Amino acid sequence: MSISTERNLDLNTPPTTIQVPKFSQLRQDANPILAAHMLQEIYKMVTQWQQELEQIERDRVKITSDGPILAGWLESRTFQRNATGQAIPTPYVTVEAIGLATIDPQAGYRLCGLDEHGQLWTRACEMTEILGVSQAIARYQQLKDLSDRQQQVEQYIRQVLEDLVHLRLKLSD
Repeated sequence: MSISTERNLDLNTPPTTIQVPKFSQLRQDANPILAAHMLQEIYKMVTQWQQELEQIERDRVKITSDGPILAGWLESRTFQRNATGQAIPTPYVTVEAIGLATIDPQAGYRLCGLDEHGQLWTRACEMTEILGVSQAIARYQQLKDLSDRQQQVEQYIRQVLEDLVHLRLKLSD
């Protein structure tokens, strides 16, 4: 038994052509417009980062001029009465900023922080000091947040600069 291959050998039929898909010219050819567009996008990003760094500096100046800055936290403890009516203090707990909306005049407050060696320090905080101390702590946290963002933006700029220097060296070869 033989397999017929007549249709493949028929010379009277035109040969079948295979359609090769065409790729976009953007992918096949050098496209200076696309390269220029990418450079403009990078320029816009770097310009925005520069403006953000300038705004961070203005915010930093404003925060530091608003008053004292304190790297620390507030803790409070309440007192519970035992069966004999004696006030027993509960352990200190960190006061959240939201918790300062209502200051408990019966609670005890203390200011805490870490010294340059990482050792804990505490001192009593009078009721009249709580508002000012909490604002100083809030200013410290704002400065810390600004510093963190500044470092992030500066890292982005350093990375772009490093990549551009590497690209420039590669293109000059």
